Amino acid sequence: MREAFRAKSVITLAGESPARTRKELEAPLSELDGGVIVADNDRVLAVESFAAFKKGQYSGAPLTDLGEVRLAPALINAHCHLELSHLAGAILDGAGFVSWLQSLIPQASKPIAPDVLLDRIREAVRRLADSGVAHIGDVGSRNPALVALAAGGDCGVTHFLEVLGYAPPDLSGRIPEDLAAEGYCPEAAASLPPERHEWCAVSGHALYSTSPEGLRAAFGWCRERQRPYSIHLAEFQEEDDCIHHGKGALHDIMRKSFLPPDWACPRVGPVEYADALGLLGPNTLAVHCVCCSTSDLAILARARASVCLCPRSNDFIGVGRAPAVEMAEAGLLLCLGTDSLASNHDLDMRREMSAARAAWGFSHEAVLRMATVNAAHALGLGHLGALMPGRSSAFSVW
Repeated sequence: MREAFRAKSVITLAGESPARTRKELEAPLSELDGGVIVADNDRVLAVESFAAFKKGQYSGAPLTDLGEVRLAPALINAHCHLELSHLAGAILDGAGFVSWLQSLIPQASKPIAPDVLLDRIREAVRRLADSGVAHIGDVGSRNPALVALAAGGDCGVTHFLEVLGYAPPDLSGRIPEDLAAEGYCPEAAASLPPERHEWCAVSGHALYSTSPEGLRAAFGWCRERQRPYSIHLAEFQEEDDCIHHGKGALHDIMRKSFLPPDWACPRVGPVEYADALGLLGPNTLAVHCVCCSTSDLAILARARASVCLCPRSNDFIGVGRAPAVEMAEAGLLLCLGTDSLASNHDLDMRREMSAARAAWGFSHEAVLRMATVNAAHALGLGHLGALMPGRSSAFSVW
């Protein structure tokens, strides 16, 4: 159905490339005063002044005047775990990653009725959509069908179907052209409705929790199909202690219950190890990257990888803050995610944007670009990120 929306101004971001430097991130935003967005079947037909609209070919479209607000492209939450939505308020916060993990595991292991979990996920998605989010990069492995069902028509979802464990995967002839066929992640993929298949990607969980073979296989699957590859990377100091030095609290926990007997620590830091495994490239979305040195940032920048910042999750768990200003100065593409309700107080992307401004001094122009044009590029979403003809007509109201 054709319709039009009028506002005080419209920030289109039309024609903008992803912003990879602080100068690009904080460049002035071009605003169309008295702008009108004309849409048809959820796609933009035109973004024009009210005067042009009244005289133009779309003047007959029903017009909704939204008043003294600014419209901008819809937001993208680049990293979330919706299947943990039932754990809101149940997980220890502020005591560091290992304590958080020890609190999470028993809670996440408790059985929950599918209808109850669906209600929790649906409520989380509704709140995301109400805050202006049009797409979610959702990481999970147990309940992608519930996530797809809960999202419905409210939000698009990139389903990062996560690979966990150290059993070497036998992928010869098993990775299908379509993830929904029997293959690498058959239980998760087969449960997705057909219309969601194009939003599937295989992801690695982390360097300490997924075998090198599994990580490389997942990355290769995504690279071959030009899909984004997500991995939690350099999130906390104990990760470096485990990967780099073979010691520490995480190492002790993993040794007792997870790591194979013949596991040997790589003796390099997480980013360097990810690079050695061939997991970094233009399709890589490295999540968190809190514990990164200058040389780590150079590695990520050389690979043209993207980084998803989750400042409120990092504060909730107590792992520190990513060197985001240095990342921008190194030319890394930055986007934003809320992480889960097990590691954040809510999934409000506007609060995440405010937290990024407070933590690193980024301007509102910078965080808007992170949550729109940059995130669209990182997730390969050609229909989002800007308000212009042919793109999605989903917008956020400010």
